[in-house]
Amino acid sequence: MTNTANHIGIPVDLKGLTPQEIERFCAEELGQKAGQGTRVAVWLFRKTVEDIDSMEDLGKSFRKLLKECCTISSLTVEQQTTSEDGTIKLLYGLEDGNAVEGVLIPGSGRLTLCISSQVGCASGCGFCRTGEGGFIRNLTTAEMVNQFFSARKHGGGKQISNIVLMGTGEPLNNYENVKSFVEIAANRFGLGFSGKKITLSTCGLAPMIEKMAEEMDVSLAVSLSATTDNVRDRIMPINKAYPIARLMQALRYYCDRTGRSVTIEYVLFKDINDSDEDAERLMELLKGLPCMVNVLTFNPFPDAAFERPDEERTYAFRNMLLNNGFVAVVRDSRGKDIHAACGQLRAASTPANGS
Repeated sequence: MTNTANHIGIPVDLKGLTPQEIERFCAEELGQKAGQGTRVAVWLFRKTVEDIDSMEDLGKSFRKLLKECCTISSLTVEQQTTSEDGTIKLLYGLEDGNAVEGVLIPGSGRLTLCISSQVGCASGCGFCRTGEGGFIRNLTTAEMVNQFFSARKHGGGKQISNIVLMGTGEPLNNYENVKSFVEIAANRFGLGFSGKKITLSTCGLAPMIEKMAEEMDVSLAVSLSATTDNVRDRIMPINKAYPIARLMQALRYYCDRTGRSVTIEYVLFKDINDSDEDAERLMELLKGLPCMVNVLTFNPFPDAAFERPDEERTYAFRNMLLNNGFVAVVRDSRGKDIHAACGQLRAASTPANGS
């Protein structure tokens, strides 16, 4: 159980527990009959009721016990910024004075929430601002759940339809808390999302990809962004630990184990990884792998070591993939004008300097 300290007088945060853990806690710690904890989970996650007294079909004595032994945490949105394309960036203030950013991305018939998993990031990818301040700490399961609860109030009445773990941090470096969050999100007594509507994006921690294939009901996106170890070492330091061949082994294992395809994120940098030869090597790497390729162009930021390729080169790269039978799309990053696009989110030590 991810958060059980009531036996020493510390209230249990219900948002940090999966529905199964809430059921077990209510039965084993609070002496309730089977099913009572599940009813609490449904009130909290499915009905998004955050006040125990408002969980009307629970007995009065049970509600009193819950209030004595449990808490339901919340997260404050310190700042909201709206892009001209409708994308909304949210700055969440955390209890310890740190802050993280999240993004609501509207689309045709959908509203996607981008969730952060860490304050800062240790991955050090050269095209991403998140790592500029280094790694500070992992987010708790409850802090990830609370991003959903807070963001849903800023969606203009639209329901969140998709969740992507693509905000600040490397999700697989916060494995256990992310796993619990995914369990809450994908459980029918939790937030109720299909695993196909939840996507985890990673820089390529090969052993953890294999582990999540066994343990998480979630879709996978991987930032590849190079076709040789020499180039990937330069732009993504994780490659020195898990080179391209090892990463591809993990991706094939994931697809075989889950029966799902994987999304390959390929960020183009001018004159570095955007040549016809790169496209040919990419096709060779992906041969036989159930996948689609998202071609993105680098989103510049001050003092970045890379440049953005022009549109003609971007589409020429994409077209080589299409002409050889691959599913490939050019993704136009949303929210660039408010620094909410891919690679532009950054961690903040205080809400005041996080935007």
